[in-house]
Amino acid sequence: KNRIFVLSDISNEPDDTMSFVRLLTHADIYEIEGLVATTSFWLPNATRPDQIEHLVDAYGQVRENLQTHSNSTFPTVDDLRSKISSGPTVYGMEAIEELEVGGNLTTGAKAIIDAVDVSGEPLYIQIWGGSNTLATTLWYVNRTRSADELRAFTSKIRVYSISDQDDTGPWARQHFPDMRWIASRDGFNMYNPSTWTGISGNPGSVDAGGPNDTIVQNAWLDEHIRRGPLGSLYPQIIYIMEGDTPSLLYNFQNGLGNPEYPSWGSWGGRYTANPMHSFAQYADAADAVIVNNKTYSSNKATIWRWREAFQNEFAARIQWTLAPKSSNLTFTHPPVIVVNDTCGSSHFDIKVSVGDTITLDASSSYSIDAEANLNFTWFQYREPSSWQSSPGVVPSINLTYPDGAGRRVAQFKTPEPLSGYCEASKCPVLHLLVSVKDTNARYPIERYRRVLLHV
Repeated sequence: KNRIFVLSDISNEPDDTMSFVRLLTHADIYEIEGLVATTSFWLPNATRPDQIEHLVDAYGQVRENLQTHSNSTFPTVDDLRSKISSGPTVYGMEAIEELEVGGNLTTGAKAIIDAVDVSGEPLYIQIWGGSNTLATTLWYVNRTRSADELRAFTSKIRVYSISDQDDTGPWARQHFPDMRWIASRDGFNMYNPSTWTGISGNPGSVDAGGPNDTIVQNAWLDEHIRRGPLGSLYPQIIYIMEGDTPSLLYNFQNGLGNPEYPSWGSWGGRYTANPMHSFAQYADAADAVIVNNKTYSSNKATIWRWREAFQNEFAARIQWTLAPKSSNLTFTHPPVIVVNDTCGSSHFDIKVSVGDTITLDASSSYSIDAEANLNFTWFQYREPSSWQSSPGVVPSINLTYPDGAGRRVAQFKTPEPLSGYCEASKCPVLHLLVSVKDTNARYPIERYRRVLLHV
């Protein structure tokens, strides 16, 4: 499980509450290290940890049901409550100014320090609001530890911020440029160009004609999400559905992405590094997605291309909250993908030469659902192999299926590099994926397996 730490300006608008409902229904996927209420541009002088507590209490009413559907542990209410705290109750850089004149570090900032120090594993900090809780943490560690200790501390931090919602994000990136940070870099408060808006939006507002807008509107959410003690707390949309959720989906371990490689793409989008900052600071990338014979190429497509999958999983998990697995209701659970006798959410690597015939066998994949009819879709994810958003220069993998329509087995010959296509770190590696889902399910849960071909 990825260790995650959430900074949220909850109560500013409904979308943070929405994202918390999603987080809690997916809490078996993560190791939740902190839930901190923060300020932001739109909530400059208050924090509301009580609203996080309210949602956790509702989660407590459904946790037992949720746990029956998963082999991985859903955290207890007591554990989650112990992770709730508050960051500074002032806006942005004012928090650092207070420290400079002798102010105290907040419980939220102390919680970040504890979460980083307790483990050698990365801590993925998701910033749904302002970033001054993290900024004050960095200021304090910089003042109290040696240069080597500071580097060791920041080397374990991975940030994904939903744009910059106060003035401390740019400050932190300037003063700690080697700390990994994902963010759409647009003008301040200019959210529309950002990658994360691909999560939802009004009909036609994002790549009109490409994404399915129906499943991110109130009518669909009323029917499929706003159900039960937890789902009923999912508020009506005012501005955008779950604008903060891409940072959460980025760490969702479903076999699609790897959080250590933002350029590979995941439900949380795809980002590429800025080499001027030691390849540690990541900004928007674009995917080209074909829908109804039309190609949509945008940064937002790196998220909305997966929209049906992440919405179906959310709806399936809301069903889990309503009753235990042993009840007479029909539930959907994730399939288990086995490729060439290996399983798990991690990618696997194959060294190949041009012209080699490669066989990938997923026929041992299975579902625990008795009526499941598993569908296998193999596809080449070209953009992670490309440069300058030019997937057309990536050699194509031409797949055949020895088992026919079942498509549980895929076969291909390793293609030759195209003329002029060479970038030392990328051109030898091709990305091939298989996605598996139950086509009989009302809410099919999709899992993936990524194969890296080192040519």
